[in-house]
Amino acid sequence: MLNDPKVRAALEGRGLIIPDDTVFVGGMHNTANDDITLSDTDLCPESHRAEFEAYAALLHEAGVRNAHERARRFSSAPLSLNAPGAKRHMEGRVQDLSQVRPEWGHATNAVCIVGRRDKTRGMFLDRRAFLISYDPTQDDEASTILGRILGAAVPVCSGINLEYYFSNVDSPGWGSGSKLPHNITGLIGVMDGAMSDLRTGLPWQMVEIHEPMRLLFILERSEEAIAAILARDAFFRNMLEKRWIQLAAMNPETGALSVYRDGGFEAHVSAPEPLPTAPSSQAWYTGWRDYLQFAEITPGAARRGAPS
Repeated sequence: MLNDPKVRAALEGRGLIIPDDTVFVGGMHNTANDDITLSDTDLCPESHRAEFEAYAALLHEAGVRNAHERARRFSSAPLSLNAPGAKRHMEGRVQDLSQVRPEWGHATNAVCIVGRRDKTRGMFLDRRAFLISYDPTQDDEASTILGRILGAAVPVCSGINLEYYFSNVDSPGWGSGSKLPHNITGLIGVMDGAMSDLRTGLPWQMVEIHEPMRLLFILERSEEAIAAILARDAFFRNMLEKRWIQLAAMNPETGALSVYRDGGFEAHVSAPEPLPTAPSSQAWYTGWRDYLQFAEITPGAARRGAPS
């Protein structure tokens, strides 16, 4: 596809320049056991083989670490498990036909941060944040890039959040109750046992650890620029005015936060308390199953504060 002149011209027209020697390798992340499977690896040219193998090893290590961080939420996983042991535990769960709890991938989501990644790099956010990369210095005066991002992020991220919200606050009504009696029906949905209406929403086993709240969008952009996007994006504006989502602006120059309330932004004032610190994410979450306070991760730093 990239060799197609029309495709390449379209990408370059959007400011995306892909070098001719770039090689793409497809893959799939199994979010239940944290396996990462790469496709058609034999087609990778020898000129890129060493780089590819190094990257593949990093992906595998990321999967092992991710499994360890997720495992602490499952009562079936001892808190004493090391990272390889946690990975094996996750692999065993997906092979267990009696297992009714999935990976809990989106459970606990609470915030969507759209901005430069150096704003959140080095922070432990306890798997509660959607992180979307956006550089306000590369956008135009009309915030065209941010507008396109929000055109996808607002319906998708808020939709995920609200699906978990309603399925948690009213599992029998808006969710689908326990998945134990569910039967797949007509390949279009599930029903309870042999007789019931089709069940909507998520089963309790997916949302039982979720803390229901309306998603907070934090956008690294000026208040005026965000207001202009709201004026032209009816869906975004409606979700905000109906209070299905929350919104805050982060000043790109000062980092100051302001919260959107009743049609305008108000400065957010918080107590200047430093975040707890830890030398690694693993050092912060190990031994704890429940929600954790955000922390600043600084390799080599002494641990300050305790999870709460």
